[in-house]
Amino acid sequence: NRMLTLIPAMLLIASALPASAAPPRAAGVGPERASAVLAAHELKGLDGVALPMASLKGEVVVINFWATWCAPCRRELPELNSLHAEIVKQGGRVLAVSIDHDARNVKSFVRRYRLSLPVYHDGPDRLAKTLDLQHVPFTIVLDRAGNVVHTTSGSDAASLAALRQATRQELARPMATRTTEGDAP
Repeated sequence: NRMLTLIPAMLLIASALPASAAPPRAAGVGPERASAVLAAHELKGLDGVALPMASLKGEVVVINFWATWCAPCRRELPELNSLHAEIVKQGGRVLAVSIDHDARNVKSFVRRYRLSLPVYHDGPDRLAKTLDLQHVPFTIVLDRAGNVVHTTSGSDAASLAALRQATRQELARPMATRTTEGDAP
């Protein structure tokens, strides 16, 4: 189907639009739906410890969906590992979410590539299915309020540079504070 082959290109184009443009698509679902799904989800670390995504409010979070069998994923993970090391002290983090069936493959991969960023195993039938991911790698940047602000399905140098720039821009923004009518401005 011609439309299915156009979807990845459309997603890539949408992720490259300036911030003033329409919000980026988050895979097959819109950004509002993706933000809500992510906030309600709990990831399972390779050590078995759960991470409720809602607990990450206040941080800029880069979520990378990948698989051990995906060559572009293998190429970009060292860059994402480096990005995590760069942003962790600034209130940000990168989460690598594997969609592999077997968590043992993921553990072996992490050891072999000496990844230090947080790695989670979610399988192909949880978030990836709910978000209607068409392929991996797929990366989402969440602002401090948990809103989708950038997406990319590229693992080339230009896509990774745009991801770094979007992440740095979000880290530079303070979390919006709400005031009530009685509060001083």
